[in-house]
Amino acid sequence: MRIVYYRDPVGNFGDDLNELIWPRLIPETAQVPDDVILVGIGSLLDTDRFRDVDTAGKRVFVLGSGAAYGRLPDGYQDWTYLAVRGPLTGKLIHRPEAAITDSAALLATLPELAPRAAKRDAILFMPHHRTLVNSHWQKAAERAGMEFVDPCGRPERILEAYGRARLVVTEAMHGAIVADTLRIPWIPVIISPEVSVFKWRDWLGSIGLPYRPVNLPPTARLEAFRYDRITRLTETDGQVPSGSLSSDSDDDALIADFQKRYAGEVKLIDSVPASAGVKAVVKRIIPLFDGPATDRAAKALRAVAQGPQWLSAETIFQDKVEQLQAAVDTFRQAVAS
Repeated sequence: MRIVYYRDPVGNFGDDLNELIWPRLIPETAQVPDDVILVGIGSLLDTDRFRDVDTAGKRVFVLGSGAAYGRLPDGYQDWTYLAVRGPLTGKLIHRPEAAITDSAALLATLPELAPRAAKRDAILFMPHHRTLVNSHWQKAAERAGMEFVDPCGRPERILEAYGRARLVVTEAMHGAIVADTLRIPWIPVIISPEVSVFKWRDWLGSIGLPYRPVNLPPTARLEAFRYDRITRLTETDGQVPSGSLSSDSDDDALIADFQKRYAGEVKLIDSVPASAGVKAVVKRIIPLFDGPATDRAAKALRAVAQGPQWLSAETIFQDKVEQLQAAVDTFRQAVAS
């Protein structure tokens, strides 16, 4: 059996959860036939994720994945959808009945992965992994009295931090999913225009919550410069940032945007670094003047922590977990040798 998920060279929390969850829920993977492919946690319903995956003649099972960053994979219509991340993905693949929730919620069935500390008083801050470029968010979080959580860190260490938390402030969607799963209140924020409104709304639609992120200012001049370039490139043919829609766009607008965005081979902007010349000279100097911007960001973070907090209703959450467990059972039965 092959489990398909994204492996970021530097690590990314949501994707890395695959290596913790599936071996525990499906421990007999070595006995599953070679013609089985399991599509796991992440925005994996994307042609790019299957460029090196041969699905011809294989049985492909999707369990909690979602769409977000690219055209749907060839042959997706013939796959078995046991669960997808939310109603937007369900509509895209014409399987609305499969819209359960993100399978990272299965962490609720594995309490040993996130042991609770005796004292749980920390406020965690997790940015999106792309927001780390040219920024000082660790400094800002520390100045705000928060514990900075690097989304590229080892997932075991991140889950240890969650065990100490009473609140999670997060730009990363899986930062919120895991908080919600562990029944820790969370607050969504948005800093980078690269954050996908589509995938946040997809997941939140599955648990009956709106997407109301709080905007935070950049911590550094080069960070602001990078975001400005991304925003300006929105108008450049063939380059489309993933967060160009408003967080309150309706579902039909999000679906229409996705279909238009990925009708051809239009690609996302993976990163917008400064030019080589700027790097060599400016990057050593500009950060010396970032203190006020970092202070403003820290002040904004402190204010966010005093604002509205979110947590899905217990009955809805438990129902989703039970549906995911049933989907795992269905998978195991379907592939039993």
